[in-house]
Amino acid sequence: MRMTKTMTDEYGIDRVRSRPICSRLSATGLALALALSLSCVEGGDFAATGGMSGTGISQGSITAFGSIFVNGVEWELGGASIEIDGDTSASETDLSLGMVVRIEGRRSSDGLSGNATTVSFDDSIEGPIENIQDGMPGIREFEILGVPVTIELGFTHFDDGATYEGLADDDVVEVSGFVDESGGIRATRVELKGTFLPGATEAELKGTITNLDLANKSFSLGPIFVRYVVSDPPAEGDTEFEDLADESELSDGLFVEVKGTLRRSDELDASRIEREDGGLGAEDSDDVELEGIVTRVRSQIDFDVAGVRVDASSNPTLDPPGLVIVEGLQLEVEGSLSGGVLLADEIEREDEDDEDSVRIRAAVTSVDGAARTLVILEILVRADGHTELRDERDDELPNFRFEDIEAGDWLRVEGGEAGPGAVLASRIRRDEPEDDVVLRGPVTFFATDPNPRAFDILDQPIPIHSGTAYRDSLDGPMTEDEFFSAIRTDRIVKAVDKDADPLRLDVLIEADEVDFED
Repeated sequence: MRMTKTMTDEYGIDRVRSRPICSRLSATGLALALALSLSCVEGGDFAATGGMSGTGISQGSITAFGSIFVNGVEWELGGASIEIDGDTSASETDLSLGMVVRIEGRRSSDGLSGNATTVSFDDSIEGPIENIQDGMPGIREFEILGVPVTIELGFTHFDDGATYEGLADDDVVEVSGFVDESGGIRATRVELKGTFLPGATEAELKGTITNLDLANKSFSLGPIFVRYVVSDPPAEGDTEFEDLADESELSDGLFVEVKGTLRRSDELDASRIEREDGGLGAEDSDDVELEGIVTRVRSQIDFDVAGVRVDASSNPTLDPPGLVIVEGLQLEVEGSLSGGVLLADEIEREDEDDEDSVRIRAAVTSVDGAARTLVILEILVRADGHTELRDERDDELPNFRFEDIEAGDWLRVEGGEAGPGAVLASRIRRDEPEDDVVLRGPVTFFATDPNPRAFDILDQPIPIHSGTAYRDSLDGPMTEDEFFSAIRTDRIVKAVDKDADPLRLDVLIEADEVDFED
């Protein structure tokens, strides 16, 4: 089963946004996957407020660099310690778009920036792809070590040779993402590691121990059979234990992360076993931001996000107003942490794209890096802390910043209207120049008198001509009379200059086609 939402992408093609709900997972695989999301605070009464440390915690995906943007906040990394998969010698250059990281530090009084003291990243899972298949448009699904993973065009970032179309069975990948309500992973980043080779491929997975056999030094994580090695006296090649004194602390029901070598796709020789506490840690904090998927709902004031219990009993601000909490929603929750419970002050829906009515494909005219604004097709585009930046040119910059955008760069912009002739961007992509210049957005003016007929998108006059082709919202042909009889202010229209002048890609010279998009 999959809950879907149809929307139109930056190319004007209908696609479907979905909340991944895996229906192909075995019972044992589901048990492993559910353990990823249910490994922290469960049951019991809400803790009383008090004892806050004042240290801020922010957990979410990296959307841009400059230093790094997480949950709409620009975090400066000067002096911060950075840990990548346990490597404490990592640096800012090792961070990538789409990594779900945990930041500790202090935000400024305006909440828009902060100074990080620590940044840590731990992948969600690593191993070979199995059973890859296409889902709804823009969606592909596969399993890694029995856990379902969903990748999505425009949402998932790909690194080190991984691509949406190119991934295949037996590709070994590292995945970062959000655990959904069925225990699957909605991938924010996929990095290609190689090709599966039994006896040599390394893998990492998290799960709850079952079938522990101390005599034979083995246990199960869902469908994966794990062996470990303990010698007396200790010897080189023994399994390492982290946050565990030794194997005596292993037990059925313990949530752990295991790293090792795959003998085959369902058998792993563990080189390291680490206790995973889950949640946001044991210490209280008065400034917490958490991005994730709602995995459990007890009531509208008592639910889990990313495995963290949320108390929304203090009438938090909801965005959008009247937001109804259901499993599968992607949220950003702000508040304070007390006794492992997040006491919510603000709750914002993160997977809602209704306001992203604007799509622009053209060359940028000018850029103000300090103000984080640019002009494209005479429209002012502003980037804020939530704007996702990505470089997809052939000479792709790994840590692409707004300041790297230059006049003449070809951009794909998505966002919402933010005043007359202005847009607040949710996504900005730099890419190789294309043939068509595109402006899609709300109609802000129209004249139906045939002498002359005219309309504006985002206060920009659209240069229609005698050869302009008109289409309805179902992509059917329309006459000019039919189009102008149906036009109205705020209707979403896309205008395309096909085969545009390669020397004037910053201008919509003529509208060869105009389409209703709502």
